[in-house]
Amino acid sequence: ECPALDAVVIGEGEETLAEVVDRWERGREIDVRGVVYRKGGRVKVNPPRPFLKNLDEIPFPARHLVPFESYKLMGNPIGSMITSRGCPYSCEFCSSSLLMGRMFRRRSAANVAEEMEELVHKYKVRKIEFLDDVFMLNKKRAVAIAKEIRERGLDVSFVASSRVDGVDLEVLKELQKAGLSTIYYGAESGSQRILDLMGKGITLEQTKDAVKKSKAAGIKTIASFILGYPGETLEEIDQTIKFATQLDIDYAQFSILTPYPGTPIFYKLKEKGLLETEDWDRYTVLEPVIKYEKLGLSKELVAKKLAEAYYKFYLRPKYLFKHLYMIRVLISTLLRSYVVPKLTGGESKWWYRDLGE
Repeated sequence: ECPALDAVVIGEGEETLAEVVDRWERGREIDVRGVVYRKGGRVKVNPPRPFLKNLDEIPFPARHLVPFESYKLMGNPIGSMITSRGCPYSCEFCSSSLLMGRMFRRRSAANVAEEMEELVHKYKVRKIEFLDDVFMLNKKRAVAIAKEIRERGLDVSFVASSRVDGVDLEVLKELQKAGLSTIYYGAESGSQRILDLMGKGITLEQTKDAVKKSKAAGIKTIASFILGYPGETLEEIDQTIKFATQLDIDYAQFSILTPYPGTPIFYKLKEKGLLETEDWDRYTVLEPVIKYEKLGLSKELVAKKLAEAYYKFYLRPKYLFKHLYMIRVLISTLLRSYVVPKLTGGESKWWYRDLGE
């Protein structure tokens, strides 16, 4: 669909891209595993390349090319790391296992700590986000990483993620001592029926328990929620919003169900003719791309509920009193995305998108 593209590397790119560049520089055809490329006006799809087995063999990213001054949080440079790949779970809406496989592959604790040392000492980065899908899947490794951080005397603050059914209080305490400041949970819904439809394999009680344990360990919490799941009723959307406000979480992330291509929910919706578009530019998690009218809802209603979720969560007096700095953040966001466009005659009907982000 995009004639400007000559080749695409599918899956893990470390070995494939290096081989592609090597062949390209020598004037040879890029006919290697894990590549889709153009040949004589046709698109050729090559077999996939096996997943990497030893992640410790991958060099650290070329961070000397990164302008860290452009990536700051509260005035501090922030970095990101991936310490493991693969997710063994089968959530209907998730593309993670399609990208990195279902087998959980992990870097050693020493290798992870070495990269953190480089971030701290060479690039002066002390705020780090672990982008793993299931960082805490292997609890022994998580504790080993915490031990390495402390033994090396690394003064860091990091964020990680976990399933709500994989939380252990003692593990959380060890990670908190090493610098874990915030943990990200995929809560997704306040309706058990919808969680089951999603294939999440968790319960509402497990979500509550995970948040409770995190608080007991002194760790802040972020929970994500999906609105407009196929088959979800208006009452269940409201149930999710209410559930989010009742959880003792520090931040909430709301999104509209986006059926990414390749996921089980994508094929189910496509088969039933329920996809409004396959224009991937619109697959933003903030815009409805499903024919909700055929499901008893409407695109306008789902979009409205997304905005309502953010209002009801972040504009609660109890929440604002507990998180006073959020008042400044919200005022700044509203000025930038609503008041200024209104005064200048700019487009403002989608202003809630910025608030959502």
